[in-house]
Amino acid sequence: MAGDVDAFRWAVIGPGGIANSFAAALAAVPGARLAAVLAREAAKGQAYAARWQREGEAPARVATALPELLADASVDAVYIATPHSHHGEYIRAALQASKAVLCEKPLVTTRAEGQALIELARSKGVFLMEALCTRFLPVYDVAGRWLREGAIGELRAMQSSFCFAANYDPEHRLWNPALAGGALWDIGIYNLAVTRWVLQQMQGGACPEPESIDVQARLAPTGVDAAVNVCLHFPGGVTSQFRCGFDAASANAFEVLGSAGSLRFPRGFSYAEVVELDRPPSSTERVEAPFVLNGFEGEIAEVQACVRAGRVESPRMPHAETLALLGWMDAIRARFPQPA
Repeated sequence: MAGDVDAFRWAVIGPGGIANSFAAALAAVPGARLAAVLAREAAKGQAYAARWQREGEAPARVATALPELLADASVDAVYIATPHSHHGEYIRAALQASKAVLCEKPLVTTRAEGQALIELARSKGVFLMEALCTRFLPVYDVAGRWLREGAIGELRAMQSSFCFAANYDPEHRLWNPALAGGALWDIGIYNLAVTRWVLQQMQGGACPEPESIDVQARLAPTGVDAAVNVCLHFPGGVTSQFRCGFDAASANAFEVLGSAGSLRFPRGFSYAEVVELDRPPSSTERVEAPFVLNGFEGEIAEVQACVRAGRVESPRMPHAETLALLGWMDAIRARFPQPA
């Protein structure tokens, strides 16, 4: 590995479920290497490193202390996949150590903290990006072209869901307030991100702020949001209605309604590989745009390209977009009922 001058060396913080998808995707990105992993338990880190060791290469180094990981001069960037509650502390430490950062969504849980971290990244001249795969999926390139070309006419509304049935466990990260659990932060952020993306495609890159927001939220016994129904009202009568929750099964579709037709991600819009364009009375087009590997490779390639170009943010997932999403989630959460 030492002689691989074109290698881009990643460290993983939090080798859990989603970090396995990340490590798998490294194989699909030229130059990407797993160089180090931080785990509270050495055995867990060693198992992760062994699982993703490539033939002919040494396994990733395992650290159990953050300063040890960040002192590794060979690490080009860190990927943070811890519970949401810990994102801020790891981002801050990595930026202070001049390590580029890709952090799972949500970057943090308030706009104010996000602003402070982005200011730190800019002051240090260090790259920082929130990991939202939808911005880098091939199928969104197809859908974006249709929307920009006016294939559905004038935008009228959006409807979506992101739900899955999860067993209630007050200690699990989904349900635990100490780990920043809750449906909006965990999955509703995707409904909001794609809402913003559609508006940007239809309005030349700009996204208006909602004029009003209607919210209904059901809280779990731990006080986190188990399910949330939201309707965002935008200028011109455009709306985006969505439901996110841990209490229901859903196809997790996203539909965009226009004056001349509709565009639809029929299943799993957050990691979609299929998009449909329907223009009544008889025209329906369906395009499949599969992942190279698992959908994570686009954001990995983006980070590597941006870091090598000396950028502090991605033009496809800029800091302003992260702050806007955090602001919308702040506004929605402000309308939640108070925990009993």
